[in-house]
Amino acid sequence: MILKALYDLAIREELVPDPDFEIKPISWVIRVSDNGRLLGIEPLKQPEKLPLGTKKKPRLIGTPKLVPKQQPSRSGKTPDPEFFVDNPLYVLGKSIPSDKHKPAVCKKRLRMFASRIILCGYKTKDLAAASVGQLLRDLHRGSIQLDTHSAINEMKGNDLIAFAYQTEETFVHNRPGIVEYWRQINTNDHKEQREAICLITGQLCPPALKHKKLKNVPQKKISDIALAPCNQPAFESYGWKEAANAVIGEKSSDYAMTALNRLLHPYPPDPHDPNQTLSRQNVQISSDTVVCYWTRNKSELSDSFGLAIEVDEEKIDAKPTQVAEMYKSLWKGIPYILDKPDEFYSLILSGGQGRATVRDWIESSTQHVVDSLAQYFADLKITRCCPAPKNGKHPESFSLPLLLESLADPKDRRKDGIPSTVGAQFYRASIDKRLLFPQPALSRAIQRYKAELGRENDENKGWFIKNWNDARAAVIKACLNRKYRKESKEEVLEKMNPNCTDKGYLLGQLMAVLEKLQTEAIGSVNASIIDRYFSGASASPKSVFGSLLRNARHHARKAKDESINKGQIFNLERLIDQICSQFGVSLKKTEDPKAVYENGFPAYLSQEQQGMFVLGYHQMRKWLWMTRDERDIWNDGHSDAARAYLWEKKETV
Repeated sequence: MILKALYDLAIREELVPDPDFEIKPISWVIRVSDNGRLLGIEPLKQPEKLPLGTKKKPRLIGTPKLVPKQQPSRSGKTPDPEFFVDNPLYVLGKSIPSDKHKPAVCKKRLRMFASRIILCGYKTKDLAAASVGQLLRDLHRGSIQLDTHSAINEMKGNDLIAFAYQTEETFVHNRPGIVEYWRQINTNDHKEQREAICLITGQLCPPALKHKKLKNVPQKKISDIALAPCNQPAFESYGWKEAANAVIGEKSSDYAMTALNRLLHPYPPDPHDPNQTLSRQNVQISSDTVVCYWTRNKSELSDSFGLAIEVDEEKIDAKPTQVAEMYKSLWKGIPYILDKPDEFYSLILSGGQGRATVRDWIESSTQHVVDSLAQYFADLKITRCCPAPKNGKHPESFSLPLLLESLADPKDRRKDGIPSTVGAQFYRASIDKRLLFPQPALSRAIQRYKAELGRENDENKGWFIKNWNDARAAVIKACLNRKYRKESKEEVLEKMNPNCTDKGYLLGQLMAVLEKLQTEAIGSVNASIIDRYFSGASASPKSVFGSLLRNARHHARKAKDESINKGQIFNLERLIDQICSQFGVSLKKTEDPKAVYENGFPAYLSQEQQGMFVLGYHQMRKWLWMTRDERDIWNDGHSDAARAYLWEKKETV
C-alpha cells in the first residue's frame, strides 16, 4: 500500500513527465565550440534555501535542471558512465580529492564517458555532440590541460557537469537529435530483460534490478540510502536474488521513488519548471526521523499540514484565509468541518547504516486527522509559566518538534536524544485521537521536568528551560487526559483547578505554596526547597512533607516579622491548612508535631500521580503569582472554590 500510494502521488502531480529524463542539480557547464574548442567553464551553483531565522550559513548547491535519467546506483570495479552529465571523475578524469583514485582509474573513467559521447556524435551527426566528443578525446590524449583552470579547483567530487554549445542557452543533451538518440538507446537497454508481475500495478513489466536511492533522509552520515536493498545473501528468500525478492516494475519503481524523494525534499523542484518549487510535505521530528504526508487529491491540507503541527503562525498567515482560519481554530482546540474530506497518508522514515527504516505507515481520512488535531491541541493547552519571547507573545500552541525536544536528555539536547520510536508513536497519537500517547513520553516528561526545574534561573539557558518545562507539563497533561478520557475519569484543566481531589495534584499545589512561603521569608537562596526536595516529594511524599511543614512554620513566623505584606503570609498559611486538611494533617502546634504532619500523606505516588504532582505544582505556581486584576477575575469565575483560594475577597457576615 505504501508504494501504491506513492505511485499514485507521482501520477497525480506528474512528477515524471518524461520517463527518460529527471531533474538533477547541475553545478557546472562546459561551453564548447566547433572542433572541440573550449570556450569556458561556467558555474551554475546557487545558495541553498534555509528556514527563516536559522543561523546556518547556506551552502552553494547546483541548479535543478532536466538531465538524461541516471542509474539508480553505481557499484563495482568499473561502474558505467552517465550520458552527457556526470561528475568530474568521468567528465574530466579528475579525482577529487586527488588521492581518492589512481591516475589509471581516472583515465579509464574518462575514456568510458567519452566513448558514449563520441558514439552519439557519430550516430546523430550532431555538430554539438561531435564537438563535445572531440574535446573529451583531446582531454584523454593530453592534448589539452584543464588543471590550471580556476573552476577546476572549486569543484567537488559529487558536482554534476553538463555541456553547452557555443552561445546556446540549452544544454547539448537537450538538442532534439540527441534526445531522440537517448530515448532509443535507453529503451534498447531494457528489451532483453524478462518480464514479471509488478507488485504495484499487477501488470507484466521489466523488473527493476535496482531502485532509485533516497535523498534527504535524516541520518548522521549524509549520503543517499536505499529503501529496501537486497545486497546481502541474508536478504535472499527461497533463492530469489536482488530485486526478484519483491518484484517491482522499472516504471513503477521510478515513479514511487521519485514521489518519495519529492516528499523528502525541503524545497522540491517542479518537474515542469525546475526553477519553481512544489509545496514542502515533510517535518523532521528528530535527528534521524522524518514524517512525510500527502492526500489522494491535491488540497491545502496536504500542502500545509506540516505548518500546523509546527505551529508556524507566520507562514499560515500567508495561506488563503479559509486555510489560516482552519489551523488557528485547531490550535485553540476547536473542531473544524472540512468541505471535501479526502484520504490522508503519512510515512515515517528513519535513516541509519545505509538504509531507510519505515517506522510507521498511516492511512486515515483528512476529517479524522483534523478532528484529532483539534483534540490534540486542546489536550496540550496549559498555563504558561515561561515569560513571553521578545516578540511579546507565545505561539498559539506547542510545536511537535519542541515537544519532542523537551523529552531529550540535556547531554543529547535538541533532536539527538529523541528515540525514533517515541517520536513516531507520539506523532501517530497526535493525528489519531483514539490512541494513547506513548508511555515513555509521559515518563520522560516527568523525569526531565524534575531534573531541570532547579536550572530555570540560569542566566544563559533559563528561558529555554522554562519553555521546555512548559512543553513538558503540556505533554504530561496530554498523556493523562487521553488516558482519563478512555477511563471516563475527570480530566486535567488548562489552569489551576481548586476543586481537584487527586492526591498527586494536591501535593504538587502544596509544594508550590511552600516554595512561595520560603521566598517571602528569606528571598532567593542558592538551594531552595525545590532544588533539594522536589524530586523526593513527588515520589515519596510521606518521608519529605513532614520536615517541609515544620520548616514552613518557621518561614511563616519569619515572614510575618519582616515582610510588609502580612496578608499574603496569612493567605499562604490558610492555603496550606486547606490542602493539608485533605490528608488529615494540621499545622497547629502539638507535643509531637512530626506524627501529626505525617498522618495521611501517601508513602509513595505512582507515575500517573507523579505527573499530577508536576501539573499541580506547575499550575499553582502560576496561580500564586497572579496580579490583583487577574485574581479578581479568577475569584468571580470560581465562586465555588474553598475560601482559602479566594484571596482578597471579604468575608460576608
